[in-house]
Amino acid sequence: MLAGAVAICLPMVPGVLNGNISAISAGTRFAVAIIICWIAGSLLTSVIDRYSRESRRIQALKMLAAARRHPPGSDGHAQPTGPGE
Repeated sequence: MLAGAVAICLPMVPGVLNGNISAISAGTRFAVAIIICWIAGSLLTSVIDRYSRESRRIQALKMLAAARRHPPGSDGHAQPTGPGE
């Protein structure tokens, strides 16, 4: 997020160094850029988390359905029922 804010404010550096933009104004713009980047990062994280959670849920449902179709021991081999078998 900080890198995004720096990238947004980087074109302002020559103006600050020349004295065309005051340090207070540059600091305020940088603070606003940090806030905007933080909000954008939070939204992006939320979207990725939502899709990831949905994908994990679908995968779990597929695994459960596969387990119901092929219960243990249904592959044609007899399961041992006691010691010595």
